[in-house]
Amino acid sequence: MREVFIGRQPILDRDVKIFGYELLFRDREENFAIIRDSIEATARVVVNLITYMDFKELLNNKKGFINVSPEFIEGDLIDVLPENKIVLEISEVERLNKFVIDSIEKVKERGYQVALDNVHFNEILTPLLEVVDYVKINIKKYSDPELKEIVDFLKRYSVKLIAVRVETEKDFLFTKELGFDYFQGFFFERPTIKKEKKLPSYKLALLKLLKMAILEQSIDEMAEVIKGYPDLSYKLLRYVNSPFFYLRNKIHSVKQALSILGYRNIQIWTVLQLFASEGGDVKFNPVLERAVIRGKMMEILASKITSDIDIIEKAYLAGMLSLIHVVLSRPLDEVLNELYIDEDIKKALIEHEGMLGHIIASIEELEMDRIDEARKHLFKVNLGLEELLSAELEAITFYENFMESL
Repeated sequence: MREVFIGRQPILDRDVKIFGYELLFRDREENFAIIRDSIEATARVVVNLITYMDFKELLNNKKGFINVSPEFIEGDLIDVLPENKIVLEISEVERLNKFVIDSIEKVKERGYQVALDNVHFNEILTPLLEVVDYVKINIKKYSDPELKEIVDFLKRYSVKLIAVRVETEKDFLFTKELGFDYFQGFFFERPTIKKEKKLPSYKLALLKLLKMAILEQSIDEMAEVIKGYPDLSYKLLRYVNSPFFYLRNKIHSVKQALSILGYRNIQIWTVLQLFASEGGDVKFNPVLERAVIRGKMMEILASKITSDIDIIEKAYLAGMLSLIHVVLSRPLDEVLNELYIDEDIKKALIEHEGMLGHIIASIEELEMDRIDEARKHLFKVNLGLEELLSAELEAITFYENFMESL
């Protein structure tokens, strides 16, 4: 059986918190679309998913959207999918007949939710719209007036609407105003840069702490910065006392916690706090998730190229910092210059130069499903697509386990 890898793309709610994931099934063959082309391919993916992967780690109590066909959901293999976690996503329904309706009604009776994707919206769909739970709409396929007309039509039914390919802040604000319930795309990685925007003192303190850790300044001085923010002190102690570090004895002082963490882990913890400082549950923060996954993927891939610990640690930090401009709403090069960050990291993130640059570029291309471009960057560092896909899956698992320590 050919290997199957799984990526995932967040589906966000109106508060830009993670509601669920579309599970992106990938193989290492040239044709990435093959997995979605037939019942056999879907079945092969589900078998691999159940056999080798953990739903709890992949989804962490969120919804998982899986692309299937009406014929597939009539088969026995659907029984292995957990009905309380999975949304069965049916694409390109070309003909509406009793078989399609009956198939959906049967899985609904068994507790599954159903989504429609990539369908033509008209009155003929009425019977389907009365039984499905979600409708996904590719907003790039329609003009603004057409999109409004479609939303007005669908709002007559009790379905939840998911806007797909929401790629800019403008897309998000427009679709939110139209009444979409959920959003899928990369808009959260493309911030509107406002250079005059003032950072709150909490973030300024974190940036100062990050700079001090990068320059390996005095632990005593760093402790004084943290002590000015009781909530930050609490988070630091909770982090260092978490099972992630397997300490024998509890740590009770900020200085002791910093000493145990060391400069590299202080850098990572500070970056995490910058991402998480917007409030709310960090486990639902899509930018934090992507930053941690990028960092871990960078570390995994760098370790396949070199055994130099210094470079591997730079790789992890580079991945984490690749989205720092999103939470600060400032140009990335400006932020990196202020932090006096290592030149290798700066060139990797700004210009995609060097080994680290090609690795982060391959990750970014994979996120946007530009597979051929990802291959080009991987080739320059003697890595293959299979290694990139394996790193993605390992990083997803790492992220879900790591979140338990925050």
